[in-house]
Amino acid sequence: MKALYPTFAVLILATGCAGPVQKQQDTYVDNLSACEKINALMGAYDNRFAGLKLARTQSKFIDSWQARYNLVGDSCQISALNESTFAYSCQQTYKEKEPALAVHKKAAEFTRQCLGEGWYEQQKESESSLRTTFVLDENTPSVSVHTGKSLSRSTPWVTSYDIGKAKN
Repeated sequence: MKALYPTFAVLILATGCAGPVQKQQDTYVDNLSACEKINALMGAYDNRFAGLKLARTQSKFIDSWQARYNLVGDSCQISALNESTFAYSCQQTYKEKEPALAVHKKAAEFTRQCLGEGWYEQQKESESSLRTTFVLDENTPSVSVHTGKSLSRSTPWVTSYDIGKAKN
């Protein structure tokens, strides 16, 4: 039993020391502009979003990580779609269509401003869906904002924000 006390002491000290550093990092991330976050995500794409991944979740189908930045909602993730393809994705659900579309329009606007010139913007709209996609070239990840109906009865609208290979 005596051997466990030093282990617990180290754990308590390590956790106590990590707390302020984590709070400092969280404050730094919270103060980043949407453009700084998008630029960091685009820059980290070729390195599988290294440095932007937090807690890892594994299943037999996919590996994913909590993302350091949340551009839409508060639970964005980075997923390994296969060995070489990774994607950043956020989703937020809504009870009504109007707030979902408002977030979509805001996300499309800050993305448009951040990416600058040379990007091709395509928008597809239907009664139950709106997708805005930004593409530069086939080597650069695309950015897509999508709002549409979900299967949920309590929150039937969802807005998602994705950075990855172009969706057809």
